[in-house]
Parts: sequence; C-alpha cells; structure tokens
Amino acid sequence: MNEISLDFLTILLPSYMFFYMAISMYARNKQNLVNRVASLLMLSLLFYFLGEYIKTALFPRYESLIVLFWNAPMLLLTISNLVHLSVLVAGKTSSTIRQFVLWIYLTPLLSLALMLLIFGPQHLYLPRVDGPSPLSPLMLGLAVFFVGSYILLSVGILLIAWLTTQLVKRKKMLIRLLAGLLSLFAWILIVTFLLSLAVITSSVSIALYFSGTLLWVVSLRRLITKYDFLPSYRDLFHTLFQSAPTAIFLLDLQGIVKEMNPRAKSLFGLFTEDMERIDVISSLSFYDDTSFKERWNEFQMNETKNRQWEMKLNIQDQAQLDMIVSMENIEGAEEGMVILNMTDITSLKATERQLVESERKYRHLAFHDPLTGLLNRAAVQEHANLKIAAGEPFALILIDLDNFKTVNDTHGHLIGDDYLKHIADLLELHARPGDLAGRIGGDEFVLLMPFDSAQMQVYEEAHSRLFPLSANPFRIHQKSIPVSFSAGVSLYADHASDLTGLLQKADEAMYEVKRSGKNAISVASNGASHTK
Repeated sequence: MNEISLDFLTILLPSYMFFYMAISMYARNKQNLVNRVASLLMLSLLFYFLGEYIKTALFPRYESLIVLFWNAPMLLLTISNLVHLSVLVAGKTSSTIRQFVLWIYLTPLLSLALMLLIFGPQHLYLPRVDGPSPLSPLMLGLAVFFVGSYILLSVGILLIAWLTTQLVKRKKMLIRLLAGLLSLFAWILIVTFLLSLAVITSSVSIALYFSGTLLWVVSLRRLITKYDFLPSYRDLFHTLFQSAPTAIFLLDLQGIVKEMNPRAKSLFGLFTEDMERIDVISSLSFYDDTSFKERWNEFQMNETKNRQWEMKLNIQDQAQLDMIVSMENIEGAEEGMVILNMTDITSLKATERQLVESERKYRHLAFHDPLTGLLNRAAVQEHANLKIAAGEPFALILIDLDNFKTVNDTHGHLIGDDYLKHIADLLELHARPGDLAGRIGGDEFVLLMPFDSAQMQVYEEAHSRLFPLSANPFRIHQKSIPVSFSAGVSLYADHASDLTGLLQKADEAMYEVKRSGKNAISVASNGASHTK
C-alpha cells in the first residue's frame, strides 16, 4: 500500500464520517447547545484531518505553515470542544462555569499565538521526510500538555457527574463516556511514547493518532444512538404532539385530516388509525350557527396572524362542546398544510353562563320585588328620575289596597301573599306599552303611565288600567275575595317637578278617596282633587 492510499484510508476517509456526524448532530436539534458543541467538535476534527491530508498529499512545501496555522489551532479547538461538551453533558450551567469554559477555549489558542510571536514558525516546526516528530520540543510539549490535560479534565468533569447522579441510565452513559476518554488518553500516551523512542516514524504515529481518534468518535456515536443524551428536535416535537392536552389536527388545504394526536382521537371517539371518516371542519360552527366549513376558504386567504375563535363542536351521539380553535398555516411545506388546535372550554363556558345567569338574577332581585316580580321602590325611583331628567311627561298612579289587613287576618299570610300576586298579575296583564308597574310597600303599588293631556283624560286612562282589579276577584278554595283599592294620580310636570312631590300629590289624592268611601280613583289638581 503506497503512502497516498494510506493517507486516504487514515485521513481523508474519516473526514467524510466526521462531516456526516457533524451534520446529523446539528440537525437533531439545532436549538440545543449540546448538539451545537458536539457538531463543532466533529467539524474541528474534520478540518484537522483535512489539514493533514492537504499538507501531506497536496502542498507538502507549505507543511510548516499548514501545521502551525491550521492543524494546531484545529487540534486545540477540538480538545476545548471536548471539555465544553463534557461540562454540558454533566449539566453544569452556572455563570462561573460559563466563564471557565471561555478560558478553556482562549488559553491554548493564546499560548500558541504567543509561541509563534516569540519563536517564529521556523523554530517551532522542522520538516523531515520521516523519523522523529518534526515539531520542536517546546511545540510538542505544548501539544501534549493541552491534549493530555484537557482529556483528563473532561474525565474529571464526567467522573464528578457520575458520582453525583442518582439515575441508573445516566450512570451507565457517563461511565461509558469515561471509559472511551480514558482509552483515547492511553492510546495517545502510548503512541507518543513510541514516537519519542523512535520505535515508530512520524507518519506512522499520525496514522495511529487518527485511527485511535476515529475509534473513539465511532464509540461516541454509538453512545449517542443508544442513550440519546443529545436531544432530538423531532423526538421532542413528537413527544409534545403525542402528550399535548389539546386536540391537534394536521389538515390539507381541503380540510382533510392527515394526522391527529391521541387527544384529538379520543375527542372524536376514534381509537383506530381510520382518520378519513373524521370531518373536523364540518363538525365546527360559530355561535351564530355559521359552519366553519362555509368560511374555510375565507380563512385560508386571511393573512392575519391571530386566527383564533370560540366555536361549538357537534359530534354525532355526543353532547355539544365549546372549543377555542386556532388555525396556522405550515410555511415551507411542499404541499399546503394547516395545523388546527382545539382546546375544550366546555366547563369554562358553562361556568361563564352560570355567572351571567347569576348576575342577571342578582340584578333582577336588586330591582324587582321578590314576591310579585314587579319593580321595587328603588327601580321605580330610578325609572321615574330618568323620565324627569329627559323631560318626558308621565302620570304616577299610587294604589293602596283596601281591607288588605282583613284578608291577612282572616285567611292567613300565605293567602295574603297570593292575593298580592293576583293584583300584580292583573296590573301586568292590563298594562300598555310604556307602562311600568311596581310594588313599593306592603299593599302599595305604583303605575308609571306615559301621558300628556288634560286631567279628565288622565282619569279615563287610569280607570281603564285599574278597572280589571275590581272586575277580577281573587279566588281561593272555592271562595272569592273581592278586590278593593284606593288610587291617587299625579302628573309630571303639572303637579310636581320631582318624584317626592309627585308621590306626595298622589298620596294626598289617594287619601281623599279613603275618606270618601274607598274603591275609587282620584286625580290630584293644583287646588283640589277630582274623584270618580
């Protein structure tokens, strides 16, 4: 075997392997620092081997320059990467450690630069056809010192990690890394010792160095494959996809499901790989009952980044679910693809509806009489003040039931309550558009009636609304309890310009009815009241 064939087998051929390993490690997860440093380690070895091949086979007359200004920096960078990788695999990430790693890179490179400045290339490398190392003793000592000390430093870092970890799998991985590094260190020591004794020539030592390094790299590759201590981007994505608590669908531009995670399958009751029967976009609709499928093409053309909606999901033989649906186009795909992410918010929407209903009930209770359901005093005051503020003419009718105490004493309070409900029902039944009926006391009711005319017409309007009270007695247990009332009417703004004045005028008119025999309506006037 000639020298060129030997160089090809021991130098150039391993370079292809280092290049492949550098690319594959980086592609596993380019966002992870461990992967990037491991890839850089392989690249520095690649460039070192290429330098050796170029020096030997292509440009032998530039041998000293290639060795000192290319190979030597690549070798120092390789062992620095080795220490850095060991630090990362050991899980050391403090700020002090980061500063330590920076000096690990700088120290050997600065030492080399200083030696080149002081002694010059001609004194550090003496080209020879073959025989002992062409490096000067000082240069050889520098190389052996940093290579040996950095390998031992990496061994120490991994040894500390092995002693402190509690995970069995991690312990096995670290002990194999340690064994590989120690073997590499021993191999370098043996080859260097044989070279110093002139047992082997320089070219043979280079081939042995490369062979040992190649075997170590192959074992490192096997460790990466077996223990997977360099994170894989695809594996991480697959794990996230499979374990995501939300339903994730991968669709084509026609909305056909191409892939779905386990949560999506369970959502549709699908436990096999038969995804073709799932029509996701037809199962989704907006709260205005517009189908998602009807607007699918529209959303495809929508370039806005925030494409997220609340929708209803209707699946056959299942209860309707509330969903937050987000939609994202996959950029760079050869064929158009869409990711649909669905989060179940059914319980949240149910709680929201309960809160809305509770708020409605509380608001109703705040402004309505709990017994009759009519407006309470506060609500009557609010509505009346709004009308006054708007300058809207209206009539206030104050109604007081006659003999209500007798009804309570004779039939009991439960019957009395039903009696009041009967009155409220009649007021609401015969109220006209714009009327507001309320209960402001035990047996006192108020009716706010839009009106803007003469007092005699006011009486007729009030009578038409209140006459059904007397015409419809309350019936209970085969008994009939007649309804009798006294009512006073006041007008805004004829009789008063505020609610207090209107109530006072209506109260005066109502008591005039009481004094006159009850069961009648009286309209207040600026002087006397008109009663019928």
